[in-house]
Amino acid sequence: MFLALPDAVWAIPRLAVQNGVSCVSCHVNPTGSGLRNEYGSSIVSLDELSWKPLSKQPKFTGALADHLRIGTDLRMQTYIHREDEDQWERVSFPMQLELYGHWQITRSFQAYAAVDALRSNTEGWISMEVSRFNGFLRAGRMTPHFGLALDDHTTFVRGGNIKMKNGLNAEGMIFSPMRSSVATLEVGMNAGDFFLTASVSDGYVAGSKTFTGRVEYSGMFLENSVLAGGSAMQEDDLFLVGIFGGAARGPFTWMGEVDLAGNWVGDGTSLASFSELSYSLVQGVTLTTRYDFFDEDIGYLGNALSRVAAGIEFFPLPYVEFRGLVRVTKVASENERQNPELLFQLHIWY
Repeated sequence: MFLALPDAVWAIPRLAVQNGVSCVSCHVNPTGSGLRNEYGSSIVSLDELSWKPLSKQPKFTGALADHLRIGTDLRMQTYIHREDEDQWERVSFPMQLELYGHWQITRSFQAYAAVDALRSNTEGWISMEVSRFNGFLRAGRMTPHFGLALDDHTTFVRGGNIKMKNGLNAEGMIFSPMRSSVATLEVGMNAGDFFLTASVSDGYVAGSKTFTGRVEYSGMFLENSVLAGGSAMQEDDLFLVGIFGGAARGPFTWMGEVDLAGNWVGDGTSLASFSELSYSLVQGVTLTTRYDFFDEDIGYLGNALSRVAAGIEFFPLPYVEFRGLVRVTKVASENERQNPELLFQLHIWY
């Protein structure tokens, strides 16, 4: 059975696209994701996300002191799939239990730790602000910064299907939640509306050193909030290149990503793409449609997957989210689509 587990460290890049800002606006991590900062926890989570904001500010939003903050992400998921005409299978399980801690040591130095209680994976780093270049230098254990960093690892541009069930050698790119954080040295710089990062890691996949670079633009264009960028990664003979982007106007938001990977599956070139269109019905309720595609080797026919999905995201109260999703996968070598999958998720955080 296929179980949909999350890549716990990722954020929701759609929120950044809607506001024409970088993910760091709401997170302590200089590249976004993980623990929310004061703005992300006390303003966005309380007033801008939820359908029914609280009538008064809660006494605790994660800040233990002026320079010390803790937080968590807890996700529970129910997965329902019909194996045949008469049999439905259902399983409920914890997807994520992530515990965070952040210490703003001085104005220029900060320390961060994230412990995944379910998968025994730890992220931790120390970051130094380099004000002369409006940037930072960071060292520790982390995941290389690539692409949109979507919060759903089952998209093919991330890790795809953990348990492969369609006869392919791979059913997604390299960013599986089962892959651990690695020792990394990263530099980043803000240049106006542009954000650039470069890093070297201690073998993220299986090689000796992993070199990653990423550039992002976020801002306004013709009265639309836009996001655009590209990423590249090299590890021995394995290489990845990709482009990503998004745009928002009124209640509509689109974001997408296309990646190529060389020598990921044998010595061929793999292709993955993601596209999502969302509609904000009212504050706290968003409807989504999505298309995913993965071809493990573009030089051959019949070894590709496509997936269509539709869902709803509901934030009834601050720090609480419900997600419902129905999706259908098709294998290029088969004439019929597979039976639909239903996913329901509860997410609680602070």
